[in-house]
Amino acid sequence: MSADPRVRRRRWLIYGVAASMYFVSYLHRVAPAVVAADLMRAFSISAATLGNLAAIYPYTFVAMALVAGSLVDTAGPRWTLACGGLTMAAGAVLFGVAPVFAVAFAGRLLVGLGASVVLIAWLTLLAEWFHPDEFAMVSGSTQVVGNAGALMAATPLALLVEAFGWRETFVVIGAVTALLAALAALVVRDRPEAMGFISLAPRPARAASLADVLRGIPLVVGNAHTWPPALAASGVYATELAFVGLWGVPYLTQVYGFERVRAANTIALVAVGMMVGAPLVGWLSDRWLGRRRLPFVGFLGVYAACWLPLALPGLRPAPTMLGPLFFLMGLSGSCLVLVWACAREVNDPGRVGIVMGFCNAPIFLGFALLQWLMGVILDVRWQGLVAAGVRLYPPEAYEAAFTLCLALATAAFVAAMLVTETRCRNVWAASRPGVA
Repeated sequence: MSADPRVRRRRWLIYGVAASMYFVSYLHRVAPAVVAADLMRAFSISAATLGNLAAIYPYTFVAMALVAGSLVDTAGPRWTLACGGLTMAAGAVLFGVAPVFAVAFAGRLLVGLGASVVLIAWLTLLAEWFHPDEFAMVSGSTQVVGNAGALMAATPLALLVEAFGWRETFVVIGAVTALLAALAALVVRDRPEAMGFISLAPRPARAASLADVLRGIPLVVGNAHTWPPALAASGVYATELAFVGLWGVPYLTQVYGFERVRAANTIALVAVGMMVGAPLVGWLSDRWLGRRRLPFVGFLGVYAACWLPLALPGLRPAPTMLGPLFFLMGLSGSCLVLVWACAREVNDPGRVGIVMGFCNAPIFLGFALLQWLMGVILDVRWQGLVAAGVRLYPPEAYEAAFTLCLALATAAFVAAMLVTETRCRNVWAASRPGVA
């Protein structure tokens, strides 16, 4: 721990600003679920079109996956975070005032572009302002902050939309995001030395340009051991976020007759489960088991099983069982956080940024495609019913869409079984003779 109280105060202030930005970015990620009916009514769009609108967010993450790190390295995390926040703010306001669907699409694109750099900028700041033996704790808290944002995008956001309308709510969210961006520019500094303090940690070697990043990509992509954890995490993230971030609330309102606030509150239990499970699975892997593959496989098996009652008509859960089911889904799905350790420990430790970016690509691509595919399945099964300008889908349509989720979760379980067991240490050099 740093003995200088000024450093301690400053670093937690920086932590708070960056965490707030990530909180808002996660809120944007899952907000479409709460306003799905409003968007379909306002723009007269189908489920497939709505899926495409929601999917633009993760598509931008895929496009930025291998360049966000170089932006942080060249412009610095302070200005990357501030500019990312301003871009999110502009996108949220544009989305809220959009007169036609094309403008709403452009707003959502701006939100995705701004959000895509936030986590990497935050992690870079944590690496600079905290000692190496503190980094695991503070970086692990990103999952708690992110899922807190998902909780905000459930019941509180639903209440705001009910009280003020969805357009006004997104304009306000944009204004708050702009204030956070300004705060980041004023408060955040890239490293302690920028304020005359002594460096707290050895600065890791990072790529100085996009060209340097691109030169390292074949080493990561061509490593067969990188793929299983990335694909396993992709299957979990895609299915979980497609449910929480878009189709969960419409499912509960149309199949179970829940009001929007009650539906959002019930779906929020997935995020609660994630917040409990993420530190738990990390502790089990690091401290108790000393293994990576075993907790990955065990948690993923439970996660895949959670889709059975949603996909099979004969197992459709009673309303009283939905809460426990969704909490268990989030708890078991939290195993996706192991992807970073599993992927890092089978690759060159000097390529950590590229590894993180590469893992993001299939994770967000799967999420984007699944939202659209589920919308297509719902539209195919639509029986022509409309209420207040919103398409009403029968239970069978949702069960068909959730069958796809069950298949992807099962495939993720198989991928987890192929994860290289590293026993919590980097094994890259051991697999390459002559490399120290």
